Amino acid sequence: MRTLSTALFAAGLLLAGANLTLAQDGKPAEKPAEKPAAAQPADAAHQPVDDAKKAEMEKAIREAIAKAGATGQPGTPPPSPAAVAVPENLPVIKKIELEEGLVAEELKIGDGYEVKPGGAVVAHYHGTLKEGGKVFDSSFTRGTPATFPLNSVIPGWQKGVPGMKIGGIRRLIIPAKLAYGDKSPSQDIPPNSDLVFIIQLEDALQIIDDKVGDGEEVGTQPVVVTSYVMKDKEGKEIATATKDKPYIWIPNEMMGMAAGLEGMKVGGKRTIKIPGSMNQSDPRIAGSRPQQVPLTVVVELLAVRNLAPAQPKK
Repeated sequence: MRTLSTALFAAGLLLAGANLTLAQDGKPAEKPAEKPAAAQPADAAHQPVDDAKKAEMEKAIREAIAKAGATGQPGTPPPSPAAVAVPENLPVIKKIELEEGLVAEELKIGDGYEVKPGGAVVAHYHGTLKEGGKVFDSSFTRGTPATFPLNSVIPGWQKGVPGMKIGGIRRLIIPAKLAYGDKSPSQDIPPNSDLVFIIQLEDALQIIDDKVGDGEEVGTQPVVVTSYVMKDKEGKEIATATKDKPYIWIPNEMMGMAAGLEGMKVGGKRTIKIPGSMNQSDPRIAGSRPQQVPLTVVVELLAVRNLAPAQPKK
């Protein structure tokens, strides 16, 4: 448990109140990282910050950032299940011509949450070359859907998946310039290849903004300070962090929270519904927080320190 004896959290991170205690899952850490600082007067937040206090704050942020590079892969994945049939012979319900030659063909309209730009999804996909129809990758064959934030994939997916609803199936016909361009990512995809993907949306990260903040915006590589209430699928409260004892989320700690916090502004409040496959963290960081189960997190953003600038939603 680390105690910051001033309202300033590292350079540019503002937290309310003196003697702010940082805890994980709303509980003190089992082993103290350093001895708590002595109590300060009630108006300590308004006093000048001396070099010793600055050093203390910088040490706290360095420790949090260092953890981002120390995380490993949580557990050994189970054996892959049997292959799943590709729904490639369904009739086209609706054809949508998007920008720059991108075409979306609706094969099945879902009835669940609608994916927003910059979201994160759990999806089966089947990728072929438009010319010749050669298969270059398919999660259907492996029997396990892929989980990823849309900002990490090719532009054709970034522009073509938003608007899908959970349960839906869509075919994307992607021109080379929205795929890999004149690059060849593998021997199965020549340069300047137009691609075709059949996408079956299994689940998605769900975001509801309860209050939009007006402070600094969370970027792609942030250290984020929040209060939160975390509940499991049955609605049981399993972890909390308060404004007095907030939680520091480090970059890439958990996909669901990283994608769910991106774009938030300080002062905002958001409800994030996280699929189980997006709830994976290194046990050394997660502590007793349950893994690989769906979570609902109501989070309030108290402060952020961006290690990379915020990216506009596409």
